[in-house]
Amino acid sequence: MGNNKLTTAEALKFARHDFLNELQLVLLYIDLDKLPEAKQKILEATDRMREVALLERLGLPAVETWLTTFDWLYGAFTKTMTCTIASGIRKSDDTEVVTYLERLFSEAEKTLDPTSEYETQIDVQASAESWSITITVHGQMGNRLPAPIADGNFTIEEIISQNQWTFTISGQ
Repeated sequence: MGNNKLTTAEALKFARHDFLNELQLVLLYIDLDKLPEAKQKILEATDRMREVALLERLGLPAVETWLTTFDWLYGAFTKTMTCTIASGIRKSDDTEVVTYLERLFSEAEKTLDPTSEYETQIDVQASAESWSITITVHGQMGNRLPAPIADGNFTIEEIISQNQWTFTISGQ
């Protein structure tokens, strides 16, 4: 997208666009008398919205916004997300976490092949005492990705191979 901040109007525009695309796909399946496929698309959309709603429990509003708008900000990546989150009081500075993630993915985008797809699985876990976000990217990456170095009240673990990049950011 060019920058890492969305205005409220831009976020609403993207959300409307995505919602209308999903409705049109459901309508297409209904028109083609493919009711099981239409039902499946509705269930998939409902599951995605449920996962996004769970992010509120994380207690890191800037991280919640970044995760919610990830696929709009970083067009090279397609996102799926799972969340298992227990409410808790977080000690981490969520703006530091987001600043780190923005820098990391902006740098990563510079190294990617624009003709390739990068499937991204985001797994958010949180207990009352700690939290972690594991991001796994599948696609042609080589070893040119930026090295994730923690510069805040959180830790980073990384595994990189030819076609998979996995890193976990965690804190309390």
